[in-house]
Amino acid sequence: MTAAQMLNPELMNLFRDSTLGLYLDAFDEDLFAQGQVTTLAPGATLAEPGAHPLHVVLDGRLAGPRDWFGPGNHFGPSGQGLQAMDLPARVWSLDTGADTWAQPRNRSLRRALAKALIAADSAEADATPPDSLPDPAMLCDVDHPEIRRQAVRLRRASPASTAEAVLRFVHKMPYRFGAWQERASDTLRRGVGMCTTKTNLQVALLRAAGLEAGFVEIPMSTSVLGKLMPTGWLALQRPTVKHYFAAVKLGDRWHGCDSSYDYASYRIFLEMFPWMAHREEPVLTEGAPYIPAMEIQHLDLFDIQVTDSIIDEMGKKSRFQTRHFEALNTRVDRARGAHLRWGRAAEATATADEQEVRA
Repeated sequence: MTAAQMLNPELMNLFRDSTLGLYLDAFDEDLFAQGQVTTLAPGATLAEPGAHPLHVVLDGRLAGPRDWFGPGNHFGPSGQGLQAMDLPARVWSLDTGADTWAQPRNRSLRRALAKALIAADSAEADATPPDSLPDPAMLCDVDHPEIRRQAVRLRRASPASTAEAVLRFVHKMPYRFGAWQERASDTLRRGVGMCTTKTNLQVALLRAAGLEAGFVEIPMSTSVLGKLMPTGWLALQRPTVKHYFAAVKLGDRWHGCDSSYDYASYRIFLEMFPWMAHREEPVLTEGAPYIPAMEIQHLDLFDIQVTDSIIDEMGKKSRFQTRHFEALNTRVDRARGAHLRWGRAAEATATADEQEVRA
């Protein structure tokens, strides 16, 4: 495929939404033009271009005997005969051992690629859960000292104002896809989460503050949640997903208070639902729940079923690995500029390592 064919908006956007594309930032288009795109029919095996290949899955899914790679994942020589699964797959490939890639004119691109690879590895390492996962029964660890301390800081003059303070505290944490087998105290420490983990933290804080709180599950169309995902992942998703949010009892009624989507992720939703701009700010008062996910469906905000626990859901082991979640997060990370922070941190680490070697 020629460079002119490769640089069409669809393929370029898929590459830009990859984990590598995120950290390449302004160099993504120039690097993309250096490689080639291969389309694999289901069952076809990916060929290795040269001895030092670098691949990025643009869409579809590749799997081998030991592993699988989804849209936005990058990898080198796999040694396991990766095949396209279920759907056709398009893969960008670059032979980093080729003479053309080693030419002086590509020096800046080689440097940009090295920095992007380091940043992506650093972000993945930071997001990787521990090998030993917690007991599901202990996920909502209300009695953890840090949960208790934070709940004291968030107490206000009334139950409603306390509940709103907890909502705002958890809401401001960045929304990121990730493993959900995580204690509330772990989410508090990491400072990021998705709907399950942020809701689990919110319920723990509400209970630690002396309020009656629980969990709510509702279906959400993938076409809605999909606004937060890179396009390549949408074809691999079910039509609907489960969405979770917290509920707190104020007076004699349960009030939903959804902390899932921070300002950056909510503004992505506004591209689809601009008429919901007035609900960007998380406001909770007695008689007025805060549940944008139900409001966009024009549902009764008090028609909710509250459960005491979601450990059956949070205790399930994910089929995704950390690199899959990182590829899912490129759109929300770009929206809040997280890739710029990782890029600077990776460059500082690389410089420190180089100085240590020289010493």
